[in-house]
Amino acid sequence: MVAAFVGVHGEEAAVLLRAFLASVLALGVLGAAPTVAQPAAPLRVMVVGDSISQGFGGDATWRYWFWREASRQGRAIDLVGPRRGFRVGYGTRYESPGLRFDADHAAWGGSTVNFHLGVIDGLMDDYSPDVVVVQLGVNDALRGVSGRTIAGEVQALVRKILSASFRTRVVLAEVPLHPTRADTAEAAADANGWLVALYRWNPRVTVARNVSDERVPWRAANFTFDGLHPNATGQTLIAQRFAEAFHGAGYLPDSPAIYRSRTWNPRVVPRVRQSRGVVTFDWSKAATEVRMASVRVSIRRAGSTTWRSTPWFRVKQHRATRRLAKGTYAVRLVPRRGTMVARPGPLSWSACAERQSKSIELKPRSFESWCSEVIVRIVPLRERMTSDWVTAPPPR
Repeated sequence: MVAAFVGVHGEEAAVLLRAFLASVLALGVLGAAPTVAQPAAPLRVMVVGDSISQGFGGDATWRYWFWREASRQGRAIDLVGPRRGFRVGYGTRYESPGLRFDADHAAWGGSTVNFHLGVIDGLMDDYSPDVVVVQLGVNDALRGVSGRTIAGEVQALVRKILSASFRTRVVLAEVPLHPTRADTAEAAADANGWLVALYRWNPRVTVARNVSDERVPWRAANFTFDGLHPNATGQTLIAQRFAEAFHGAGYLPDSPAIYRSRTWNPRVVPRVRQSRGVVTFDWSKAATEVRMASVRVSIRRAGSTTWRSTPWFRVKQHRATRRLAKGTYAVRLVPRRGTMVARPGPLSWSACAERQSKSIELKPRSFESWCSEVIVRIVPLRERMTSDWVTAPPPR
């Protein structure tokens, strides 16, 4: 300790000595009581991407599956960003009406790398993320930008992110390959080659193998609904690849187990109105919530085991009508988006019918649990319905 203050004399030495002793005591080296370990602060993660990350109304999105896996592993993740949902006109809710997760993000459907170059400085100042997920480039390739230019712009974006703080890290996605546009796929593959070479040995950047991992090869026919955007199964595979990158970088403690085969299940419900035996099925409200291209209506009469389905209707048609005989019917709406067709609701008809048939006559808007089928009763004209419209409730 004397050697530490050689050349320092008088009052100045005393001040330095007191400071040194205080710091030693604070560190507990002189027998101070050990401090209790505090739980790790949530890892602040900002997702910077395009529509693959933002998703569409009715999607769970890969962000949900990633967040769920981190929660399962006990790793607190705070997703940050200026948005929580989708672009205007793309839908208003996630796959399940009751789906609750940390939905904050900085993705924007249709965006290019250049767009994010213009806003990233402000986002870094506002949200101070620990890790930034960058999932971009395909919209640039679709616009004819070369792979080398895409890689150069992504490099500039990553440089801005890393310069915001020495603590910040990046998880970088590969650019997806378009299955029917050779020029776009070539540009994406070229960009991926450049990016992997640029960041292979960079300790602050981890590349997620969402395209090149051969254990479960990314095939558009299996994992997208339109050749580019992930379907319900594809969302889990993208989340798996990002979680693997997080685990490899030390941000998640365990190997992830996210990927699974799923059928889309947005649980959309029609509004149903009957007058003189003519039933109108209206899906206009459902179409504002869930992004879908077409729908079909399935009808089953009480006591029957057979569902009868209408042809597919364009969503913009908004409604369809059918004449039904007197009786009680279960009605369900099946949406379709590209090759992704939703599955019927999870509850049995009998359970749903018992609750809703009473609710129609007594308390048309007082439901205690979720039903994804609507029960319609065609009644004689002298019987008066409490409400013309029957709408299934949101879940609790």
